[in-house]
Formats: sequence, C-alpha cells, structure tokens
Amino acid sequence: MATQACTVSPWAALEAQTGPRWIAHRGAAFLAPENTIEAVRMSAALNADAVEIDVYKVADGGLFVMHDTTVDRTSNISGNTASLTTPAALRGRIDAGSWFANSWPSDLRIPLFADVLADVGGTIPIIVHCNNSGSGAAAVAEILRQEMEQAVCIMAWGESELIAARAAGIPTVLLDSDGILSGQTYAGLLAAGTGYLGVDYSQTSAATIQAAAAAGLRVMAYTVNRRAHYAALPQDGSVWAVISDDPWYVRGTGPMRTTSLFGAGTFFHGMPGISDVGDYRGFFQPGSPAWWGLDAVTAGPPDARNGGYSSVGHHYLGPLPAEFAMDFDFILDGVDYPSASLQVMLGLGDLQYDDQGGTANPNGYNILIRQSGTIDVYRVTSGTPTKIGTLATAAISLGTTQHLRIQVTATQIIVTRTDAAAPNSLTVTNSSYRGGMYPSFGIRDARARWANVAIT
Repeated sequence: MATQACTVSPWAALEAQTGPRWIAHRGAAFLAPENTIEAVRMSAALNADAVEIDVYKVADGGLFVMHDTTVDRTSNISGNTASLTTPAALRGRIDAGSWFANSWPSDLRIPLFADVLADVGGTIPIIVHCNNSGSGAAAVAEILRQEMEQAVCIMAWGESELIAARAAGIPTVLLDSDGILSGQTYAGLLAAGTGYLGVDYSQTSAATIQAAAAAGLRVMAYTVNRRAHYAALPQDGSVWAVISDDPWYVRGTGPMRTTSLFGAGTFFHGMPGISDVGDYRGFFQPGSPAWWGLDAVTAGPPDARNGGYSSVGHHYLGPLPAEFAMDFDFILDGVDYPSASLQVMLGLGDLQYDDQGGTANPNGYNILIRQSGTIDVYRVTSGTPTKIGTLATAAISLGTTQHLRIQVTATQIIVTRTDAAAPNSLTVTNSSYRGGMYPSFGIRDARARWANVAIT
C-alpha cells in the first residue's frame, strides 16, 4: 500500500536550509510600507527565506501589526499603539504617500495579526516580534486558533513574552543587543526552551556570536542593510540567519544593474538612506523620463534635519568596475543659496556618507555640482573630504534639465556638463580608489531630481 508523502512544515524547512537564512525585516521595510500585508506578500513572492513582523497588543486585546509605540509614523491616525482598539486598525490607513513613497496608494490598511496569518500563514515562515506586555500570549492564542504553530517563531526582548510559545512548543527568539545576556546564560536559555538569540550586528562582536553558536544557540543578526556590514560578520556558519530590510540586495547574489528603475515609482534594491534623516529617501515623479529626487528646501523634513544634507544609496548600480562612465539627467528645482549642491558620492564599499560626519567613515570621492555652476571634486578619506579639483562653469538655471557625465579612468576623474558651453569639463588626476565603489546621490540645501541614470 502506497504511503502519502509527508509535507515539511515551513519552520522545519527553514531549519533544513543551508545558512545563513535571509529574513525580510518588517516585510522588507526598504521595499514596501513596513508591516503591511502587501509587504509580507512581496517578501513571499520574492522568495525570502522568512519574514519578520511586529505585533502590539491593544486596549481591547486585539493585535495590531505595528512596530512603534505610536501609530503616527506609519499611518494617518495617531496615538499610543497600546491604547487603541481593533476598530482603529480597521479604519486606519497607512499613508504611504507621505512617509514611504509618494507613488504608493494611500489606502493600505493597518493589518491585524489574524489577517496576516490568514493571508500568508503556511506560505512562508513568519517571525512574530511581540512588542509589549501580553502580546506574546495573545499571538500564541491566535497562532493556535489558526493551527499555524509549525510555521512561526515568537521573538521578544524579555523571556516573559516567550512563556506561552514555549508551552505550546513554538520556537522562540530572545533579543539581546550585544548578545552577552544579563541574568541568564546560554545554557540556561536553551534549558528554558529558547533556541534562538537575536543580536544587533552593530553592538555585538564576532567572538560573542561564535560563543553563542558554540553553546548551541541559533544566532540571528539584525538589522543588516549594507553588504559591508554583512561582510564584517563571522562567515564561519555561526550566524544562523540575517535579518534585513532588503535581504536580496545585502546577500549580493544578483548582478548589478546598469540603469535606474525610477519608472516603477518605488524604491529598488540597494537604496538605503542615511540615519540622520530618518525614513526619508526621496520622492518619485512620473513622466517621460521618470524622475527620483530629494528635497531639502521645502518646509518640513528633511530640511530641518542634519543641517540640510540628505543622501540615498543607489547601490544597485554597484559594485562599480575600476573604470566606468556614469551619465544622468538632473534638474535643480530650488536652492537656499547659489553654492547649494547636488552631489554624487562614489564610496569604496556601500557604507553611508554624511557630509556632517558620522561613524561610517568611508573612502571614496564626492562630486558636487553647485547651482552657481561650480564643480568640486573631493577625495574622502575615512569620512574626511579634501578638495582635489574645482572648475567654474555657467550657472544652472533652476527648473532646467541638465546632463552630467562622470568618467573614471585608471588615473583620472572627468566630470563634464555635456550641455553647457566651455569651460564645462573638469579633469582631476587621482587614483586613490578604484574598483568596488558604490554610488550615492545627495543634496545640500537643494531640491534636485535625477533621471536616466546609466553606467557604461
């Protein structure tokens, strides 16, 4: 008599994979509005190994899928998350038009945990991050009601929120920033029934990760959004999983693109912003051509943050070869003063560059095109810029389409305004950095747009 083949549960299938496993944080928060059903569906469609979502227990016992202590940042309602009620989620709308990308629909609902389980449960492993008191038990109750205990894992900062999951035989993750633990040991954590440890990649050490893994814990490193940060983690198998807002980019398995994808009207892989401007990563303007831009002139964020500087990685174009040319159209729509600038940072590796300083301290080149027409080229060493070339060209008329070409040869950097009269081309002889650079586009006290970005 033939026997029916067994179906492997989602979490068991995840366990059986070769590490590291790649987990989409908040449903891949760099690519879709975080913690929405749409984001989780996207993560499943793009074959993430697993997806992480956040839950908050609210006043009437329901569970919002929400990260923050308030709902203000990611919805058009306001208030403390824990003080709201289930009907608030049912009427609330994620306002993607103002906080995520202006081209996204503005009617995305704040999902309830039950809705996410019903929609994607069983199709992709789900890590459920329980954010407040009682959320762990409430999440487990819903998981058991929908018979999804083989497809999920419960995550929390304190062991009290893991008790119900442990009793139900559901895998659990304890979050601990540095991974050292306080008042607990690795052996004790395992004995209590928790087999996973979540650590902040920026606060832990390779030795701690390796020690936890050697003790038998499965270590998840969060939130790793740049290839340089992943490369700095132990590569010896001690990192069981990587949690990322953009795991497809960070793992680096796909080829670089040679053109922008602004016509899609949403953020592509490898487009992180800098931390000092929060979630701001610019805006999209449809048309022919399609534009992407940054604004530090219009009242409101980000002009009130970071001294008027903002930058976003366009790392899907990297790593760039030792010799290349970059072309793009640009428009300066507004400036606070004539020396305000559009900028192109060519960074060695995909570390963030902030002209206000910071902890990344990358190496590379920063190219400034000022509204006055001046072109400046800086060599950046450990985050510190030194001017190595300058040229005065014709002033740029606001609102007009301009074209820039940047050529990097073995010994020179050539910056040319191809549609301006001579003098229009600056040649700098410098070979400090070649190969492995990633481009970022930035502004200082300007509103600027880019289109038709291409690498040859």
